[in-house]
Amino acid sequence: MKKIGFIVFSLFFVAFSIPTAQAFWIWSPKTQEWKNPELSPLATPKLQLQKAKKELGSEDYKSAIKEFRKVLIHYPDAQEAAEAQYYIGRCWEGLDNPYQAFLEYQKVIDTYPNSQRIQEIAERMYHLGEYFFDREPSKWFGLSMYDFIEHPAIEIFKKIIEDAPYSDFAPSAQYKLGIIYAKLERFNEAKDTFQELLDNYPESEWAEAAKYQLALTSAQSSSGVDYDDAARKDALAQFQDFLKTHPETQLAAGAESQFNELRTEEAKKHFSTAQFYEKQKKIESAIIYYEIVANKFADTEYAQRARERLEKIKK
Repeated sequence: MKKIGFIVFSLFFVAFSIPTAQAFWIWSPKTQEWKNPELSPLATPKLQLQKAKKELGSEDYKSAIKEFRKVLIHYPDAQEAAEAQYYIGRCWEGLDNPYQAFLEYQKVIDTYPNSQRIQEIAERMYHLGEYFFDREPSKWFGLSMYDFIEHPAIEIFKKIIEDAPYSDFAPSAQYKLGIIYAKLERFNEAKDTFQELLDNYPESEWAEAAKYQLALTSAQSSSGVDYDDAARKDALAQFQDFLKTHPETQLAAGAESQFNELRTEEAKKHFSTAQFYEKQKKIESAIIYYEIVANKFADTEYAQRARERLEKIKK
């Protein structure tokens, strides 16, 4: 009876001591412990990777992520680990979570820099950056969400430039980074970004557009500045240089329009200065500025007005 009671007690103890957190558990004679097949990897990293890719092929992305992570957890030094990390990014793309996908792809670059997927990852990250680049930000009471947090595309494009500077997507990432800065009215950062593109990728297909945007950004940064017009003068010089070197491009018409607009602003500034001196009865100084407008800005509307004032003053 004691023996039967011991057996019953043992079976009762075993039944209640087996973990039941997930699915079922089995006893491993080899490791002398209970194992949950759902948490345990297959015998080799290759087999585990194949199992995970099968889940991905079935578009069961959440299950696939779990299976790929088993490779990272149990076989971190295996060649398949870099592939598993890459495919986790693919899974997050499938789950329509582009920012998390970017973070997972970045882990491949940081942890497995010798991966053969680096170029492909740079391309995928670029398209993720474009997703945020083209997306209009949410607004509350007229304020953009990017007034409070960094634009995701900025982070993504900067990482491409930093980690894959020789990839096919680095110049375009640099260009679009400058465009984002300009849209956010971070003009100094925009100008630096466009200039870096011209310095680092002078033969790129984006160089011409970057040169135009550099001039345009200088013009935008001078907007509203009446007396400190260094940015306006830079923009004038840059547009003039652009028109000399790219006279037949599609951007030439826009550059000429911007150049003429800036010259008109410059003429207006000098004309206003002349008016100020004239009102102060400082006629000689007024004549100097009226003559500047009449001679140097003869193609603007202010030139004729300046000539009329000069004629009256001389009479």
